[in-house]
Amino acid sequence: MDKINYIQINTNDMFDNIKYLKEHYQFSYYIFDVSNNAFHHGMYLIKYFDQQIDYLYVHSLEDLLLIRKYNQNISVIYHGNINQDNIFDLIINNAIIVISNIDTLKMIKEANIKDTLNFLFLVDPTGFYGISNKQDILDYLEWNDKYLHLVGVMANFEEKNYENFKYIIRPIQSSKLMIFNNEEKKEKIQGSNAIILDSSIYGINGTKKKLFQKSENTFKQIFCFYSKITDLKEVIHNKKTSYIAIVPFGYHHGMNDRIKSVFIHNKLYSVLKIYNEFMYIEGDEFLKKDMKVEITSKQNPLENYFKDQTLTYFSFFNSNHPIVFDDYILEKMLIY
Repeated sequence: MDKINYIQINTNDMFDNIKYLKEHYQFSYYIFDVSNNAFHHGMYLIKYFDQQIDYLYVHSLEDLLLIRKYNQNISVIYHGNINQDNIFDLIINNAIIVISNIDTLKMIKEANIKDTLNFLFLVDPTGFYGISNKQDILDYLEWNDKYLHLVGVMANFEEKNYENFKYIIRPIQSSKLMIFNNEEKKEKIQGSNAIILDSSIYGINGTKKKLFQKSENTFKQIFCFYSKITDLKEVIHNKKTSYIAIVPFGYHHGMNDRIKSVFIHNKLYSVLKIYNEFMYIEGDEFLKKDMKVEITSKQNPLENYFKDQTLTYFSFFNSNHPIVFDDYILEKMLIY
């Protein structure tokens, strides 16, 4: 790799994260959210899946098309805008679409499609974001449309609404997919057989650190951003020698003031000053020119600095930096 700044995706750590999840949270189906180009990790990572993941989950047609570039067969749940302009693209690309109201399903029915459309009902007993009327489900069943195929139910509800929820879905409670669990609710909810995951597979733990207590991360960050030391300065002041390492990674490359340290040769070093094209690192006599610098990695995870917003902040590093996988290099992430 001849680039100074580049991203590397550790697929082995990704599989370790998935293995841990399957051992501790047992479901029939595991669904992986790869929205926003796999949260700026590069959609190419799905090429490494064999049987580890049952479904992928996206919010945009662009992400669905990226998936199909690398995998024509994996099942994909699409939870995004549905209209007459994109419905046939969704069908052609074999998406399982999420239906949050009966009017959308009527629109699809009236489009006179002649291919099977697989879909999920999004059910919400409160009626804010999904179907809350049992009659809507009965209406669909009465249509007996051979091209509309219900795969299952997706829901996110509070325990106090569970009985009402059960009443609403009673006519379709034997469907294949019952997706009631997600990243924030990993303990299996009654009746659920599937879970949608994102942060933990990418290696974000989401646990709050306790004061004066070292916390161990269960999940390993799979996203590593590398640079290197291009120059070293030795400063003598009052007969005391200090060292400053120059790393060619600054604001223009995605560096952020919240990131206080970088990892070099088994040790964290403090960031002194950030400029547009480079930054100064507080060094020591052990640092050498051309040493690899981990801006963020499992040794220096991004969630140490961004907490609950970590998944969003991977976007800082997405422009023009090559992404290295085990067998392939994506030269520009935005088009892959």
